[in-house]
Amino acid sequence: MKKTIITVALATMLGTSVMADDFDNTAIKMTAVTEDYSISIKAPKTGATEFSIGGEVASLDTSVTWKRNGEVDNYAIKAGKSMALGMTPMYAGASAKFSFGDSFNTDTRTLDLSPYVGVAHTMGKLTPFAEVGYAWQSTQKDIIDINRDSSYLEVGASYALSEAVSAKVTVSEARDIDFANPGDRNAEIGLTFKF
Repeated sequence: MKKTIITVALATMLGTSVMADDFDNTAIKMTAVTEDYSISIKAPKTGATEFSIGGEVASLDTSVTWKRNGEVDNYAIKAGKSMALGMTPMYAGASAKFSFGDSFNTDTRTLDLSPYVGVAHTMGKLTPFAEVGYAWQSTQKDIIDINRDSSYLEVGASYALSEAVSAKVTVSEARDIDFANPGDRNAEIGLTFKF
């Protein structure tokens, strides 16, 4: 009975979140994870379908992503690291991402640096979380001219459906460099399968 109630509540939350008019975009993401690597596909309502493969390289969480939007192909290489902050439910991390492809030229390929901090707390099978972060960006034209570009807020929760399958709902909102002036709000539903 408890599982049924949780499943119904989760399905209701997912359905209302995805169908809400307040979101600029919604997406569904499926991820397969092993001890050594992960493969995922993300299908947004609008924009590019994303295919990604990731793993640990030199103790960094690294991924390569291919984004396909019609005939336009873009790519991103990302590396980052996250760590727990002592005995608290807080975590912090940073990532670097280099973006290139059909939508970019030699002057507009971008390098994004994103530090972030968040809090996550597991309660049984449910783990709610909240995260805030910044983005600094430079272009290949002047790679060392890094400017603070934007910020974001993200909230969500993951739920362990079994030992091998978990579901995750995330709502993120872009902000300006002062965490003001809300921008695009996106919702994502994800399923992760562990092998």
